Amino acid sequence: MPNLSQLLQTKAKPEHLRLFNACKDLHSQLADVNNVFVCGGYVRDLILGNPTKDIDLCIEGNSEKFSTMLAKTLNLGEPLESQFLTFKLVAGEGKADVKSIDIVTCRDETYTASAALPDVIPSSIEKDLNRRDFTVNAMAISLTGQQWGDLIDPSNGFGDIMRKRIRVLHDSSFTDDPTRMFRAVRYATRLGFNIDSHTTELIANALGSIDLLSGTRVRNEFEHILKEPKVCEILRKSEDLGLLGAITPALRVGPKALEITDELLQESSGKLKLEDLLARVTFNLNEEEARLTSNRFDGPKYWTDSISGNAKLASVVGILDNQSITRSEIADVLNNIPLQCIRAYIATGSILPRRGRLIDYLQTIRFEGPEITGDDLMAAGVPEGPIIGQLLELVKRARLDRKVNSRKEELDLARSRLPEFLTHD
Repeated sequence: MPNLSQLLQTKAKPEHLRLFNACKDLHSQLADVNNVFVCGGYVRDLILGNPTKDIDLCIEGNSEKFSTMLAKTLNLGEPLESQFLTFKLVAGEGKADVKSIDIVTCRDETYTASAALPDVIPSSIEKDLNRRDFTVNAMAISLTGQQWGDLIDPSNGFGDIMRKRIRVLHDSSFTDDPTRMFRAVRYATRLGFNIDSHTTELIANALGSIDLLSGTRVRNEFEHILKEPKVCEILRKSEDLGLLGAITPALRVGPKALEITDELLQESSGKLKLEDLLARVTFNLNEEEARLTSNRFDGPKYWTDSISGNAKLASVVGILDNQSITRSEIADVLNNIPLQCIRAYIATGSILPRRGRLIDYLQTIRFEGPEITGDDLMAAGVPEGPIIGQLLELVKRARLDRKVNSRKEELDLARSRLPEFLTHD
């Protein structure tokens, strides 16, 4: 069993090293804590030399007591407890190299059905590692006693890191938890690894299990993809492996969608809105495909709007090419279209008149309105009621079409049309 203490001493951030030494000290003080390990992604990234701020600790023994004592030692708040014997410590503002610390009891798990959440029981570090998704994430380093720095690697994850491959731990992994198929692609792309051939074969055989996932779980996996820096590459690989079609046959990502998504990533400087990414990666979907896709994700309104808005815009955007269209009519066409879908259409670079009008709406038209208010109209003698809103809408349209250009002209227009509205009422 190799010892990575030298790697910890030379490559771990000083703040991380202080934490690991604190774990060693606490273990010697707590009789009901048998062993402490840093595990999972932190070990993988340490070996690869990749930066990370999230630290996962595994405890053989009383993880609740250990979490409480560690929080006091590090001057952090009370541990946050969640399901599956898990505790979280959130680092303060001054802890630049530590974002959060997850502390879990070493555990084993069983799945009562495919895609179900697991039943868990306390267990050993070896069983804890063997329940994980991929070999490169199934390693741990001991932080206790004479074993400090020992690598625990039951599935040869170290060898797979050297070979730059993502390999699943066991053949039923994807049917136990179909979300692991999406994670395989994310990890492979993020790390610059390949998915080994047997794991690829297992993905192909388990695609039907994705149907068993709830809309929330599928949506969460898709959101994780959208938040990756190499989102376009992940989407291409996911489509090639059949993962997108397994979510729903309606979900397809074409070259134009990937092109405008890639442009957004290049222009964003890291500041991306999820709704803009959604609108772009689903740009090619027709109305029926968008409906089926948004239904499968079963997400909040902005998910449905972002996915369905492109087809809605496509059905009306041709009107904007009309040479005689007014600015108020442009507003009529676009007011109910999600802005992220308008931005996505602009990004396609169309040279038709519609593009200029979309830009005009996005930059100016949607912000323009009358200077006068309902109070101004009542002060001018307009009776309270629906007439107020009707006159303001009239004035707004006139303002958009440059028929009035000042507060006085707006009031004069409203007064001149008031008799007509009163008669109609």
